[in-house]
Amino acid sequence: AHSLAEERTCNWNMMILLALAPLRRRLRPLISCQRNPAAIFSCSACFSSLHVPTSSSSSNGSKHYIPRKERSTTDGIYEIDRVYDSRLKRRRRIDPTRELNYKAENWEKHKSVYRRIRHILTTFGASPFQRLLFPDLFITSAIAGGLTYYNEFVATEALWMDGKGLAAGTTAIALLSGFRLNASYGRFVEARTLLGAVNTASRDLASNANMWLNTEQSKDRMMKLIKAFSVALIFHLNVKGGHNQIRRSQANFHEQIYSELRAEMLDVFQDDDKDVDFVQICNWFCSSGTNVPLGISLLMRDIVSQNNDEDGDLQGTTVYNRELDLHIQKLVASLGGCERIQKTPIPTCFTRHTSRLIFMWSTLLPFAIYPVCGPLFTVPSTLAITYSILGLEDIGVQIEEPFNILPLRQYSDGVYDGVDFIRSVSTFVDKK
Repeated sequence: AHSLAEERTCNWNMMILLALAPLRRRLRPLISCQRNPAAIFSCSACFSSLHVPTSSSSSNGSKHYIPRKERSTTDGIYEIDRVYDSRLKRRRRIDPTRELNYKAENWEKHKSVYRRIRHILTTFGASPFQRLLFPDLFITSAIAGGLTYYNEFVATEALWMDGKGLAAGTTAIALLSGFRLNASYGRFVEARTLLGAVNTASRDLASNANMWLNTEQSKDRMMKLIKAFSVALIFHLNVKGGHNQIRRSQANFHEQIYSELRAEMLDVFQDDDKDVDFVQICNWFCSSGTNVPLGISLLMRDIVSQNNDEDGDLQGTTVYNRELDLHIQKLVASLGGCERIQKTPIPTCFTRHTSRLIFMWSTLLPFAIYPVCGPLFTVPSTLAITYSILGLEDIGVQIEEPFNILPLRQYSDGVYDGVDFIRSVSTFVDKK
């Protein structure tokens, strides 16, 4: 009996070592940095010292953006998930879910009466489950498994706690997680509203500019700046510019981001890399701390300020210029609202307090469940309950930063298509 107990203990220790192997691999880079602190500061790439690629090197450096003339379909630049056809493919376990714009067929599938069965079958591939798999669910299952092993094979008297007190705490934790999720969803909705306002103001500004600007050169310049504003806004709100395939750990991360922005701006300015506005925007992007969308709005106002009557009299166009400037003000106001959301999270003390409470609750949960579920169902019951609560909290943390979730690239493409369509209709009307 003694040798049998030793064999069981040896097997259990071996299982623990195998389970902790992924954690050791994750901590190895941190340990090496602690041994060599200078390695932490070895990255020399930054916006202040960014090397601006030439025209030829930029065309080769853009690895992700596909110019519009080279796209086979509207959504040709997106890698769609093969299971969820309305979201981008997740490349890493910790990546959040990034939905694309819904179409009629997506809504039909979304409201299907079989949706619950489909959602259950795809649980293990879902973002909340995979994000929580390690370390949260791993730690909880290790505690539940360790408790079960201790009570069954080691202790003469089972170790457990009365679940009545924890039941009240479970209700409080669930309410706290729900409140956290609602607060994050409010930020998500506001961000989407502001981006919608950018789209609306861009269309209104393009329509009015085609009516009230006096020269074709001014109209074409305004159209390009409107499209450039939406592109610059993406890179201003999302450091990757919506190109989530790029990793910050890459040695040339900032140069790669610049290459992607330059490729998109070349698409906007019709491959004219000598355009004065194009060069200025690229220089702004390379300057640390420069607000590129705000600078583009000033270029728009420069066009409005030069919009005079044919005889040079500004008085006749004052009303029209004021209306144009109101649309530019809406763009700037939306920019400011997006910056407020980006720079101001939900109070971090609330987020940290919620994380601490949930961790303590999930740690004590197996002790309260064991006398009810027994050794066979303690681990699965603990995992199911923990997943349901931690999933709410993790979703709230993810959508708290909406510009990492929303399909910013599709919004920018929508502005581009809308402006081009307005310009083509205006040209058609002028010819009549």
